[in-house]
Amino acid sequence: MKKGDVILLILLSVSVLLSFGLFFFKPKAMNCVVYENGVKVASYPMNRDLEITVNTGDGHYNTLEIKDGKAGITSADCTNQICVHTAPIDQAGDVIICLPHKLSVVLESGKQN
Repeated sequence: MKKGDVILLILLSVSVLLSFGLFFFKPKAMNCVVYENGVKVASYPMNRDLEITVNTGDGHYNTLEIKDGKAGITSADCTNQICVHTAPIDQAGDVIICLPHKLSVVLESGKQN
């Protein structure tokens, strides 16, 4: 191996380790933000247990539960129920989406409500 090959191998190794670190060590979420059709409609703190029914503009609903620092959709009247079957989320940047209702639940870090 030449000197350039060793340097390239070290740089690649460091890049891979940093990528894994960024992926697996995301900060805990502080806020649960609900968007309907891309517009922010509500924000809730992740440190309080809550159950909220989010009514959409077209008469549908999703029930959001925040419990033990995790957020999940526990019920909805959409046809495919993918949002309900999505595992609860707890890391900043995690998202649950209900496509039929155009609803997104996004976890954010930063200042708490």
